[in-house]
Amino acid sequence: ADLKYEKDEDRLLDFCHQLNKASQVPWVILSAGVNFELFHREVKLACQAGASGFLAGRALWQEATQISSRQERLAFLETTVAKRLKSLTELASAYGTPWYSKVQFTEVDENWHRSY
Repeated sequence: ADLKYEKDEDRLLDFCHQLNKASQVPWVILSAGVNFELFHREVKLACQAGASGFLAGRALWQEATQISSRQERLAFLETTVAKRLKSLTELASAYGTPWYSKVQFTEVDENWHRSY
């Protein structure tokens, strides 16, 4: 679902829960070029429903492409983008599901490397 069109966050959360239930592997939410404010909400909902984190690109830095001054662009990247990344990381840490919770590990013999 798309937060641009679907405004009911309970419904969106339910969609994410359905995705989480159907997924047998860890999953993350992709920014897909939406603006940061929208992606921030998407990350929170997805992580509350079982996502292990996020994969972000343009949602973090897309405004930098409109800044013509190299110095101002660097300042934007070093401040605004860094704060955005920290904020998303804090959301994922607070609400996300550790990736290893959906992965089954088998016992490994201490000499596994000899037959590898």
